[in-house]
Amino acid sequence: MHTLQFRPLQRWEAASRGPASPLARKGPWAREARVESPSASFDSAANAGMTEAQSRLLLETLVACTPVGLAVVDLEQRFVQVNEALAEMNGIPRAAHLGRKVQELLPDLWAILRPQYQHIMDGGEARTFELSGATPKAAGVERHFLTSYYPMRTPSGVLLGIGIIVVEVTEQRRAHDALQASEERYRSLVEAMAQPVWTTNKRGEVIEPAPRWLAFTGQTHEEHLGLGWLAAIHPEDRKRVVRGWVDSLRTRASYRGEFRLKFHTGGYRDVVGRAVPVFNKEGDIREWVSTAEDVTDRRQAEAQVENERARLHSVLMSAPASIAILSGPEQRFTLVNPLYRRLSGGMDLTGKSLRELAPAGDEYSELLERAFTTGEEQTQKEVPIATDLNGTRKGVPRRFDIVYQPMRDVNGRVDSVLSFAVDVTDKVAAREKLEEWAASLRNQQQWLEAVLDRTPVALILMEPRTGRALFSNQAARQMAGSDVPEGLQLERYADTHLFTDEAGRRLRSDMVPGVRAARGEPVHASPVVWHTPTGRYSLLVEAAPLPAQHGRPAAVLLALQDVSELRKTQAQLQHAVSLRDEFLTVASHELKTPLTPLQLKLQSLVRDAQTADSLESLRERVVRTSESVSGQIRKMTTLINDLLEVTQLTGPAAPLRLEPVDLGSVVQEVVERFQPQAAKAGCDLRLQALPGVVGQWDRHRLEQVTTSLISNALKYGAGLPVTVTVERAQGMARLRVKDEGIGIAPESLQAIFDKFTRAVSTRHYGGLGLGLFITRQIVEAHQGTLRAESQPGQGASFIMELPLGARNTRTP
Repeated sequence: MHTLQFRPLQRWEAASRGPASPLARKGPWAREARVESPSASFDSAANAGMTEAQSRLLLETLVACTPVGLAVVDLEQRFVQVNEALAEMNGIPRAAHLGRKVQELLPDLWAILRPQYQHIMDGGEARTFELSGATPKAAGVERHFLTSYYPMRTPSGVLLGIGIIVVEVTEQRRAHDALQASEERYRSLVEAMAQPVWTTNKRGEVIEPAPRWLAFTGQTHEEHLGLGWLAAIHPEDRKRVVRGWVDSLRTRASYRGEFRLKFHTGGYRDVVGRAVPVFNKEGDIREWVSTAEDVTDRRQAEAQVENERARLHSVLMSAPASIAILSGPEQRFTLVNPLYRRLSGGMDLTGKSLRELAPAGDEYSELLERAFTTGEEQTQKEVPIATDLNGTRKGVPRRFDIVYQPMRDVNGRVDSVLSFAVDVTDKVAAREKLEEWAASLRNQQQWLEAVLDRTPVALILMEPRTGRALFSNQAARQMAGSDVPEGLQLERYADTHLFTDEAGRRLRSDMVPGVRAARGEPVHASPVVWHTPTGRYSLLVEAAPLPAQHGRPAAVLLALQDVSELRKTQAQLQHAVSLRDEFLTVASHELKTPLTPLQLKLQSLVRDAQTADSLESLRERVVRTSESVSGQIRKMTTLINDLLEVTQLTGPAAPLRLEPVDLGSVVQEVVERFQPQAAKAGCDLRLQALPGVVGQWDRHRLEQVTTSLISNALKYGAGLPVTVTVERAQGMARLRVKDEGIGIAPESLQAIFDKFTRAVSTRHYGGLGLGLFITRQIVEAHQGTLRAESQPGQGASFIMELPLGARNTRTP
């Protein structure tokens, strides 16, 4: 942002030796007050032909007529002095400003302006800022202004008022927004372009592969290593490039050069090569980063742009205003500043008459004459003037605001006219460039903050030593359930937040990772559990100090890695391992259980065979023993079959053998087969089967499901009735097996269908904990569902539902 700079040469005195100036007459201060003020200056030779009154009037004219808005207000914010430029910006006549308060004239802007005035009133230094709002000139239309406020003091430091400088930048702001959009499109295009990029070591040797270089030039990996990349440069350009490259390596200065570079499809392309040294913290070159921009198709256009840019730079280096004083009716030059002289083709105009030089009807001469004869100020806005130094006035046109200010002698008669021209083109261009840089910095900061805010890892920036939160991203805020409180001191961490270790023990404040990091302790993968309104988070905390840079204070960055799901997975794995170990114990016990009586029966049979009195008695003992042995073998076979079934369910399995099956018929056969076992268990096994419940199912698998459910009911409901029901329900075939046994706890209703899971102790009930798992897998393979309903001590119901219509099925 530009600020107007003045070089103080003298002090204005309210009581001067000549007639009081308009500034002094309108000021609110005592005549004896002496105020530091800015002033233009001329060399002694230039001032030699001017009277004191002329010099004073020249100074007043510069202040009052400059196109930049200028004003002075007193300690009650009343306007003491206002120039025409500011009056025009406000849309209020200059005279209407004087003696009236800023709040009264600009009520819509007062809320913004008041803090600035108060800042100066409180002893603050000058400040410059940009404000936006509406003025009476265009009510309801937002306009943009660059404003500066500075204190006006006596030599002893007493504050007398506030000086104001205002420049309207509304059009510049709109142009800047359009330029920014255009630049964003250009940046996207540049980023989308693929151009060779490569890095070399500090000696200029390629040691890492450069994919874009290889793709552009067609060199192989081996060819471009070391200094082999130079071979891709055209032989006629190679020596020149090498000399420049060696010179850059020697001077450690960036390299730029144009040369022809081999192209992978054949021939060479014109490129602009650039190389920038990358320094380490000791100031030594670590590596060089180089690019080759293909400029074959736009070289001519770029050259034209460079020429235009050079001419524009030359214009921008000129002084910001051209000044001349022309005296008498003949418009004779009495003062010409260097810029005016340059704009006049370098002619020495001093003492010459404009009437003799300008053609008849020249507008510039006519406006000078009008100001001289009427005594009224004349102005021109954005007048195009050529700046060709040869005096042909056919050079590059630029815009000037020109003021023709009559200058009076001691008797009040107009004797000269001041021509004051300000090149507003340079001001606009410089301001736009500065705004562009400021906007770019703001955009980069906003972009970085947006990236940090959307990073899935929770991030918190803290102030060192105090632990005060400076920034928290979205992930951190979601964990906390709201914004992370700012201004929180270290000693209050443990009171505000609940932190525990993995075992649930509350941490002292000095053990919290954030507190330790704020105090400068190293924190690496430190575990902690954070309890917030949104949940319990197991975290691994990393901390890193960030030094003060780019106008930002030093900070401590906390990265909170949420490992809650990892901890849950670890717990599940540990539970699975526990289930596996329990299963192996139970399986070993269950497999050994039938072997022990089997061995005893066989030993008894051997003894009977050795001591039998007759063949008939031996036969009876063999038969009884065989029946008992067969039962144990069947039990062992069932256990082994369950293990084999689980193996099939967890690996590739044969598809279901689907056929029309009557569910009631299948269940009836199984119930009849279980009647002896039910009688032995003391259970009244009842069947209520609706005929005609037919679907496309695997008969053998349904028998397996029914067998498992009835066997389970007899096992846990021994001595009590067991009811088996087959029916239709909402287009589904339903099988319900209900016992009145020990029941199932609510928390186990889902877990009993998991592999190796048991809801009862293995001391009282046998089995491997696989039956219901196998049963559910078979049911789900038929696109059906299996669920349990139970209360402890009130029995249990297992309900299977299968689709009656033809559906796709999968292997169990």
